[in-house]
Amino acid sequence: MRKDALWEHSRHFLNLRPVYALGQWFLENLPLPVAYGMTWGTAEVAYRCSPQMRRAMQANLGHVLRYTQPQLSEAEVGRRSRSLAHRILINRGTWFADLSLMAGRRELDGLFRFDMEGNWAALQKALAAGRGAILASAHLGNWHGGGVAVARHGIPIRALMYRNHAGELMDRKVARRGNVKQTFVDADPLAMMELVRALRGGEVVAMLVDKPWDSRSIEVPFFGKPAPFPLGPVRLARLAGVPIFPAFCVWKRVRQFRAVLCDPIEVIGTDPDAAERDAVAKLARIMEEFIAPHLHLWFNFTPVWDGD
Repeated sequence: MRKDALWEHSRHFLNLRPVYALGQWFLENLPLPVAYGMTWGTAEVAYRCSPQMRRAMQANLGHVLRYTQPQLSEAEVGRRSRSLAHRILINRGTWFADLSLMAGRRELDGLFRFDMEGNWAALQKALAAGRGAILASAHLGNWHGGGVAVARHGIPIRALMYRNHAGELMDRKVARRGNVKQTFVDADPLAMMELVRALRGGEVVAMLVDKPWDSRSIEVPFFGKPAPFPLGPVRLARLAGVPIFPAFCVWKRVRQFRAVLCDPIEVIGTDPDAAERDAVAKLARIMEEFIAPHLHLWFNFTPVWDGD
């Protein structure tokens, strides 16, 4: 799927800078229960008025449910897919509220809690040896919050991202408050070299790896059917000689998160193409493990599988 087609599925009529700015103002100036309630109400409007987005979500969710729960009837798959799609859009409102608070003037300490789980010792060991690392995440939970959690635990981090022109100002504020550097892949044709130098210099680079925004992708099994994944992250890891750590930040309850770091994946081997394909396949399998129990937090509004 072309990048512009992916953007069309990801957008909705509220994805505008003035709407983002107004939402931030409410969250900055109103009591939090009131502000969150207004955000959830706005998310309900977005759900009702975004039929293309609903169809894409329901198709993705239906495919996952058929694969993970084959005993379900088609009628039950349809019912659960519709219910989950609605819940996802409401949770997306919570995501926006959390991100707005991270971008605002409220004190972060005491407002958010991040429980660090998984193999953080392996990341510290790699950094102590002078190696950088890639944190590979998905549109699951609050990936921005994960970057802030890592940076606030004393690990320098750089976020690699495409621009969301509606939410770019908020993204920059969150990064600045969390002490997260940003590199936009569409801003500089030499961004890849900048990232290789950063990784070889011991930096940690965080990126989302579950959507192929351009033609540099390969298909690997994902919930039982081939799906395209970007090739860039694993190629970057191979060229820089650094491990990839799958990483996810999911809610436990409002403003409390589990920041989970999985075991590292090394992109090594005598055949570079085979090593890259193997690494992408491993990433896809780990994403399955985290997405399946957290479908209500899977903010992927674009069709994953052709024909679904």
